[in-house]
Amino acid sequence: MKRIIAVLLFNLLCFSCVFADGKNPGDPRTTVGKPEGSWNKQDNDTPTSTNVQSIADGITYSTTAEGIFLVLPKATSNVKLFALTGEVVWSGNLVQGRFFIPTRQGIYFLRINNKSYKVICK
Repeated sequence: MKRIIAVLLFNLLCFSCVFADGKNPGDPRTTVGKPEGSWNKQDNDTPTSTNVQSIADGITYSTTAEGIFLVLPKATSNVKLFALTGEVVWSGNLVQGRFFIPTRQGIYFLRINNKSYKVICK
């Protein structure tokens, strides 16, 4: 009986160590990690980058190493951010306002109302 309990405890310990980060070890996707303070951007936060790009319908965006600042002047129904692999990195239905999408450095495709734009975060 003690041997069975010892084996069960050992297995429980092994599984808890493997799955402690909440990620399946066979999952090839990378985890995007951000410091706690950088997720929420306030209205007075300005992008550190000066390359503000203006796209259709008055929509503007600016990229930094931390992510994408997006300004929508009027209601927008569907916004998606894709990695080069085609994986959806971020998706949401947004309304008028300023938004911050946290990303890593890299090349992405930003799709707003079925129009796609290439975005480079550096």
